[in-house]
Amino acid sequence: MKTREEIITAMCYTYRHDYGLNKTVGTGFADTITSGMTDNERQALWNQMAQIFDNDIAPHMEFI
Repeated sequence: MKTREEIITAMCYTYRHDYGLNKTVGTGFADTITSGMTDNERQALWNQMAQIFDNDIAPHMEFI
């Protein structure tokens, strides 16, 4: 059985295929078209997925 954190992380990868890729912030045009997420973007997505999980999924699950 997966933990809450594992489920939320899987949700993040489902929503953004590049969730696990690091993106550095610069000033060039290439920064806008490269895959990856900054640490802040990654944390914001994880928090959103955690909220969805806690409010809409977990209440309908039975944990052993």
